[in-house]
Amino acid sequence: KGQEWTNSTGWVGEYNSHCEWHGIECNDEGQVIKLTLGNGGLSGRISGAIGDLRMLQTVDLRDNDLKGSIPSEIGHLLNLTSLILSFNEITGTVPTGIAKLSNLELLHLHDNRLQGTVPRLALKGQTKSSF
Repeated sequence: KGQEWTNSTGWVGEYNSHCEWHGIECNDEGQVIKLTLGNGGLSGRISGAIGDLRMLQTVDLRDNDLKGSIPSEIGHLLNLTSLILSFNEITGTVPTGIAKLSNLELLHLHDNRLQGTVPRLALKGQTKSSF
């Protein structure tokens, strides 16, 4: 639902590279390494296809209108250092696969509708996380 987005620069161009889209950063090989779309007026669910972006280091989707659960495929993002999903309407439990994210340094899940416990994390370095 792009109509509510606060900045859709590059997203609507038919021939734009995904690396030119607002909130997307790619490495030299054109692989997405950062998804920074916080406070962007996004709505809907986080697709399990996010797990196909294996080089992702940062996912920042804070302060949007995201619903549904955190997809289990998040556990496939072994390069992830920051996962920021705070201030949404996300429900369900935190997927156990998050425990596999050994490079994770920052995890913000607060101000959602999550239930249960957070899996034991092997957070790297000094932790700056909130649940």
